[in-house]
Amino acid sequence: MSMQALIFKDPITLVGGAYVSTENFKASTQFASNVVAADGGANTCLQYGVKPDAVIGDLDSIEETSKVQIEDDRIHFVSSQDDTDFEKSLNRINAPLIIGVGFLGDRVDHQMAVQTALVKHYHKKILLIGEHDIVFLTPPEFSLTLENDCRVSLYPMAKCTVVSKGLKWKTEDIVFSPLNTIGTSNCTTEDKIELFPSQPLLLTIIPRDFLIPASLALLASKAWSSKQK
Repeated sequence: MSMQALIFKDPITLVGGAYVSTENFKASTQFASNVVAADGGANTCLQYGVKPDAVIGDLDSIEETSKVQIEDDRIHFVSSQDDTDFEKSLNRINAPLIIGVGFLGDRVDHQMAVQTALVKHYHKKILLIGEHDIVFLTPPEFSLTLENDCRVSLYPMAKCTVVSKGLKWKTEDIVFSPLNTIGTSNCTTEDKIELFPSQPLLLTIIPRDFLIPASLALLASKAWSSKQK
């Protein structure tokens, strides 16, 4: 079943089927009050008293008790088995920022698929919230105010380089690759970091405490061109 793209002028919260803490659900929906559920994420939304604006997926995880609480025109069945419910949602949402909760911290294979999707949908701004970390694809020019000695991990999903400022271990002249050199457990030497990756292939992973600053920085950053690759 095809559907028109859902267009939002403001950031949205996209809810997946993995566990979402009260703190993370509240923090995300306070910043991004428009809520879309990826299939079983609708169960979580309703548990927290929020009816999603839309539910997207193959509907194999949404509970029948949840379905009857949501109007039919908000439920969008997508039968494809070639992509995840997360990707089904990304393919059908246009928003300045998508904050994803319920996608990290449960099944490892699902988490890896979600991280791969960040790279596949590189022209969209997406931030994922876990219990301890937030993860996002690093924009082409990115600056963020953190604090001194804050953990910053840079994980390459394929071969790439990155110019950085404000990190303890320099990244210049290093070719990053998941098969060779990765950039986990770096840290800041000052309050501000700047990152300039060569391609949309680098994930930034920082502590969950910096959700709001990171979300604002992503909104302010330049997006990767859809013609980049």
